[in-house]
Amino acid sequence: MNKQKALIKNTFILALGKVSTQLVSFLLLPLYTIFLSPSDYGTVDLIVTYVMLLVPIIMIRLETASFRFLVDARQNEREKRSIISNTLWVIIPIMLVCTLLYLALDTFIDIPYSGLILLNICITIFSSLFLQFARGLGDNKKFAMASMVTGLTTLMTTLALVVYANLGAQGVLLSFAIANALCCIYLFFSLKLYHYITLKARDVILRKKLIKYSLPLVSDGVSWWLIDVSDRTIISIFIGVASNGIYAVSSKYAAIAISIFAIFNMSWTESASMHIDGKDRDKFFSETINASIRFFGSLGLVLIALIPLIFSALIDVKYIEAYQYIPILITGAFFSAIANLHGVIYIAKKQTKQIAKTAVMSAILNITLTLLLINFIGIYAAAISTAIAYLAMAIYRYRDVKKYVTISYERNILLKIASLHIFAISLYYMNHIIFNLINLVVIIIIAVLLNKSMTNVIKDKILSLRRRKQKKLTLEQEAYEDSL
Repeated sequence: MNKQKALIKNTFILALGKVSTQLVSFLLLPLYTIFLSPSDYGTVDLIVTYVMLLVPIIMIRLETASFRFLVDARQNEREKRSIISNTLWVIIPIMLVCTLLYLALDTFIDIPYSGLILLNICITIFSSLFLQFARGLGDNKKFAMASMVTGLTTLMTTLALVVYANLGAQGVLLSFAIANALCCIYLFFSLKLYHYITLKARDVILRKKLIKYSLPLVSDGVSWWLIDVSDRTIISIFIGVASNGIYAVSSKYAAIAISIFAIFNMSWTESASMHIDGKDRDKFFSETINASIRFFGSLGLVLIALIPLIFSALIDVKYIEAYQYIPILITGAFFSAIANLHGVIYIAKKQTKQIAKTAVMSAILNITLTLLLINFIGIYAAAISTAIAYLAMAIYRYRDVKKYVTISYERNILLKIASLHIFAISLYYMNHIIFNLINLVVIIIIAVLLNKSMTNVIKDKILSLRRRKQKKLTLEQEAYEDSL
């Protein structure tokens, strides 16, 4: 199997799980907007955001390090056992110390839902770690299944706790904890992680290597958080928590594009790490990045054209203002995808300091712009500053990675996508049913044409599967007739 086909296969496997999780999150959005007030939803959004900040800091991004090191150790059981065990024996003591500090802090500061916050942090640490173990061990099918378990559990527990038990924000946080706990249990036993965990595998040198790789990623993770979420904190302080609830709803639509890219990026990170020193490396990276820019640019366009037709059916009227900020955030999501496509090259080359450097610069730019503009244009300040910060990161990384990999870019594609964004966004803000339908039809046709090579690959794959199925049925029929 060539590199491109392997990349597509892994992406589809990972997508089976991650899409289910993201689809559940999207389907639950109408429930959240009905059963939670903007203030309550804004509070939940902030809590989840801070949990997502604290988890990678507490883990010092060792989950990413363990994945990268496991990729190189897939044929060596002893090394796999050593990597998994030493990762755990670093993270667990840090987590225990942080738990004690949190409990001490909670005695002095009244933290809303403090118990549920701590529960979510601890469980999310293990679910994140076990998911990366699955990827590092090359078992993407179990990774996908674990994500499905998480998504289905979130759906069922949210219906039970938020809709029927009417627990509000408390029910949402509890449903997240239960879903991640079941994910941990499934992976622990399906991967047989108990075979890989032993005190005898203690290796100080390996721990230093893991930490050296992971530490720069902490500042990278914090910077990404600052870009994504400092906006929400600033909005809550300057405008109010209810406004953050509006912004959170807007962000959910951009999160669709980000989540789809994240699925691909997991597979892309694995492929890039495996082939970074290959003979045809430059060709492989060039083809993949160009195809990805076409696809994710088209995805953003389709979302912008589709949302006017479905927005009012999905969102309660009290969140109607969120409509205004969605195209800007989706455009920012596209810039984020470009930045991450190139950021994977740093991971493959184990140059994690460069990832941190570029992310920190973008975070500073984002916060500065938001603070300067928030009093003049309100929520627009957060959306615009996010898009600009991602664009700046994409441009810097595009230029910087040339010293590692020679990438041949299709230079006219970005101009085409930019022109199409102007067209799609203009019709989006007109918000007339006729213009919205024209927008969607035109964008879908152009998106298919832009991604013709990718659609041909998918078409060939489907036809190949059909031929295999038909051949199998024919052989079974012949065997049956011979038995008669």
